[in-house]
Amino acid sequence: MESDLLLTVYCAAYNQAPYIRQTLDGFLAQKTNFKFRIVIHDDASTDGTDVIIQEYAKLYPDIISAIFESENQWSKHDNTLPKLMYAHAHGKYLAFCEGDDVWTDPMKLQKQVDFFEDHPEYTLLCHNWNVFDGNSYSDSPIHHLYKQPFTFTFDTLPWVWITKTLTVMIRRDAINVEDLLQYKLCRDVHSVYYALKSGKGYYMPAVMATYRVHDGGVWSKHDSNERNKTTYDLYKELYQHEPNKAVRKRYMNATLAYFNGLAFGKTTWWHFGTNAKLYFEALRNVSGFKDIVFCLGGLVPTSLVKWVMKTFKV
Repeated sequence: MESDLLLTVYCAAYNQAPYIRQTLDGFLAQKTNFKFRIVIHDDASTDGTDVIIQEYAKLYPDIISAIFESENQWSKHDNTLPKLMYAHAHGKYLAFCEGDDVWTDPMKLQKQVDFFEDHPEYTLLCHNWNVFDGNSYSDSPIHHLYKQPFTFTFDTLPWVWITKTLTVMIRRDAINVEDLLQYKLCRDVHSVYYALKSGKGYYMPAVMATYRVHDGGVWSKHDSNERNKTTYDLYKELYQHEPNKAVRKRYMNATLAYFNGLAFGKTTWWHFGTNAKLYFEALRNVSGFKDIVFCLGGLVPTSLVKWVMKTFKV
C-alpha cells in the first residue's frame, strides 16, 4: 500500500444495484489535497451490484480496490467483516459509507481531515445528514436539533444517536481490531465506543450526506421491534464486556425501548408479563436517583418524566 496514503474509505455493499453508482460517484467527486483509497467490499450480492463495482474498479484502478465474496459473510455473525475491514484500512484515517447511501458534499473528506489534523485530541468525527425516503427528501427533525457543532464523549452523547455510518470518520490507530472481534454482534456502535475510549468526538452540523431508507436496507427493512431487539442484544453484550456507567445508560435505554415496544404494542397480559423481565433487568443496573427516574420512563407519561428530569437536572 502506498506510503503517502492518508485515508481509506470503506464501503460495504450487498444487493444495492439501484444505488451503488450514486454512492461511488459521491466518493469520486471528493476534492482533497491528500491521497485516499476506496475499498469496496461486496458481500456476495446476487442482483448485479458486483458487476457495477467491477466496472468502476476497472475504470479507476488507482483509487478503487474491490473485494468480492463468494459466500455472504454478514449472515455468519462471526466477525469476519470487521476483521476484513481493518485488514484493508490504511493511512491515518478511516471513513465509512454503505452502498446505498451517498456523500453529497464534495468537500466532506477534506473538511473532516482538516479538523483532525488541527485537533489531535479528537478520535472520531461525524456530521449532519439528510434522509431520502422513497421519491422525496425529508429533513429528519432529530438531526436538525443540532445546528451548532459540539464536542462529545460516549458518556455525553445525546440520547438521540447522532451518527450514521456514512457520517463517521475515525483515527485508525484509535481502535484495536481485537477489541471488536470479541463480539458476536459487532456494529458501528462498537467502533464509535472504542474510538471514544481514547479521545473525543466532534459533531459538525453541516449536512454532507444522504441516508437512504428503503425496503431492501439492512437496517430499515426491519420493523421497530426487530430493530429494538437487535439494539438490546447489542448493548447487553457490550455491557458484559464493558460494564461502565456510559454503556449501562445505553443498555438501559435499549432494554426499555425493547420492552415498551413489545409490552405496549400488544393487548394480552401474558405478553406484557413475559417481557416484563426485560424491564427489571434494566432496573437491576440502576445505581442512583437519576437512573431510577430514567427507568420510570417505561411506566409513567413521558411528559411527567421530562418535567422531573428538567426540574432535577437529570
